[in-house]
Amino acid sequence: MPHDERPASHVFWERCIRETIAGGIPEKWGKSIFDQDSQLALEFLDLLPNGGDVLDFGCGLGRNAVSLARRGYRTVICDVVDEGVRYCEANARDEGLANITSAEFDGSRIGLDDAVMDGVLAWSCLDHVTLRHSEELAMELGRVARRGALLLVAFDEDKSDDPDSESRILDDGTHQYIGGKREGMLFRPYSNDEIRRLFSNDWEVVRFMGEDTLVPRRALFRRSG
Repeated sequence: MPHDERPASHVFWERCIRETIAGGIPEKWGKSIFDQDSQLALEFLDLLPNGGDVLDFGCGLGRNAVSLARRGYRTVICDVVDEGVRYCEANARDEGLANITSAEFDGSRIGLDDAVMDGVLAWSCLDHVTLRHSEELAMELGRVARRGALLLVAFDEDKSDDPDSESRILDDGTHQYIGGKREGMLFRPYSNDEIRRLFSNDWEVVRFMGEDTLVPRRALFRRSG
């Protein structure tokens, strides 16, 4: 995709990744979700086959991917921000981790064959596109997953660290930020039922955390069919 045709949301995340790398990785980002005693993340690991194939979709800087590779999983990373992917690959080389590879991702299709993954991680990324786009991506994650594969997802809360970040609401409920630090970012808040419907075609619920709240955070699914 030519540089001047990138969506504003891609430009936003590229800026975030670039500024984070330049400014130093915050200490709170030092630990992956698998190193924080997260109940659902640990259950995901317990159910994965040893040494299985795991996709870290929307990997960012790759902290979760590196943690998976350290545990012996063959880990594939992809993200719309190439600089984050390269940063993760460099960290993997520094640690001598040969079991991290990358797949092409153009924002819609993942450069992987059908039914090749034992596990998929989509942590705080599907809520940063429009509803229709997230539905397409959910189907794409189902495409690359083997029957019985696991999917661990997380959705952010609608909290802004910049009161000057102005947004407009699109027809599907997506917040499109048009000013402030978040300019270019998309955020789509989800209800519990919407998350279930998002994965209803290809996945069955294993565990859903947030049933008693208006803002669900994490869910674990298993590939059906």
